[in-house]
Order: sequence, then structure tokens, then C-alpha cells
Amino acid sequence: MLIARVAGVDAQSDITKLSVTYEVHYLNYAEDDSLSRDIAQLDIGTNTSRYYSKVSEWYNFNPVGKAPYPGTKIKNEEVYKNMPNKGLVTAMHWPYWITTQDSINHLFDWQLVEGNSIVCGYPCHKAQTTFRGRTWTAWYTLDLAYNDGPWKLCGLPGLILHAQDSTRQFIFDCTSIEKGDGHTFSFPASKRIRLVTPEKAEELLLFEAADNDAYVYAMSGGRITDRIDAKGRHYKWTPKTAIPYEIFPQNHKKKNKTNPRSRKKK
Repeated sequence: MLIARVAGVDAQSDITKLSVTYEVHYLNYAEDDSLSRDIAQLDIGTNTSRYYSKVSEWYNFNPVGKAPYPGTKIKNEEVYKNMPNKGLVTAMHWPYWITTQDSINHLFDWQLVEGNSIVCGYPCHKAQTTFRGRTWTAWYTLDLAYNDGPWKLCGLPGLILHAQDSTRQFIFDCTSIEKGDGHTFSFPASKRIRLVTPEKAEELLLFEAADNDAYVYAMSGGRITDRIDAKGRHYKWTPKTAIPYEIFPQNHKKKNKTNPRSRKKK
């Protein structure tokens, strides 16, 4: 298992041993009529793992050009397990390096339940857990003995190949599993990392969607003077309601009380 293999290791970089690709469907804003779609990859190394958007990664290396991922929308996140230190799950939200850290041990209280399926050609077993406001169902395979998975999900006796929350606002579906090509991945060395609690991270996510201009100014001191969409059209930000992975009731009480603009009128 992944955690067992890293018991004595602190790591800033690792070498990919296995690469798992997931098609990710997620509800970005409450006002959206349909789920957005991203393509994510979990790179599992000797000691650690990195989960990230393949679409975002492509643009990082190809700033000019059309990405080979039509119909996708980047979810601005990365998750590192056992990085930069053993026993940590480190999650980052872009572009302002909003970062949280959790202890990996017993992060999820999984219940193994009856159920079998085949995902990406692998026999899978079923498990469920409730974590920070969401109930998750996961399908994991004992044939790949890594207790890892997409996003923060981990802690089962095999690799998670499919997972979704009970509202189906987040769905991860494995589409391919490949032997790692040996490339190195590293933990970001940026001094701009802003380490906050998970509660604060959700509060900032809600703020970012509700009043993006104010959020950008609060985080960077800069002001957005113009917005242009993918078709070259100018537009103004419309207040939205973000849909977070983790739900903290106190943030939603605060939002409803102090930021009514974030609620779309029916």
C-alpha cells in the first residue's frame, strides 16, 4: 500500500510508477445547467502521488495552440499525497495557491459494503464514506494495491477507479491505467503558497465565485479592467454560487447573511 511504502520518507519529488487517467464530471456553479468535464491524472510514484488536470498541464507546456481535449473545462486544483511531508494530503486551488493540508491517516472512515463491478477492466469492490458534508461511494480494485485515488480520496485496500458523491455533483471515472513513464513530479517550491484551513479554503472558493473582482483584488491587489471569453467577447462577472467538494455549514450561513448577491434570483 502507498502509505506503508512511505512510512519513513519526506519527499519534494518522486518518479512516476503508475499513471491513472480519470474523466471528471463536476458541477462548477449552482447556476449551471449541466456538469462540466475535465480530464485528470493521478501519477503514483515510489513514495508519493500527484493528482492534477491533464488539460491544465497541456496548456502549461503549450501556451499557444488548441488542446487535444475538446469539450473540457479545467478544474483548478492539484492534490499531493505524502508531499511535501509524509502523512499529509496537500490540496491546492489555483491561481492564488490556496492550500490545505490534512493528515492522511484515517482521513476517510470507509465502510466496505456489498457490491461488485468492473471498471476499466478491473474487478472492483464497493465502499462508502461521509466526509465534510458529502457522502461518497467508491469502487476500488484489489488488483492494484495502492490505497490512493482521485482528489483527496484514499485509504482503501486498493486503487479507487470510480467515485461519486450522493448528489452526483462530482463523478470520477477511470478511463485508462498505464505503467509510469518514469517522469519526475515535484512539489511546488513557490513562496506564494497560502496555507489555510479547509474551512477557510471553502470560504475563499465561495468568495471567488460570488464577487470575482473583489476576490482578485483581495488576493493580489490587482484589478480586472476587462474580461474576454473564449470567443473574444467582452463580459462582466456575474455573481455565482460555487459548488465545493467540502461543505462547512458556517460558511454558508455567513454567505447567506452577508453576501446575498451570490444567490441567483428565481
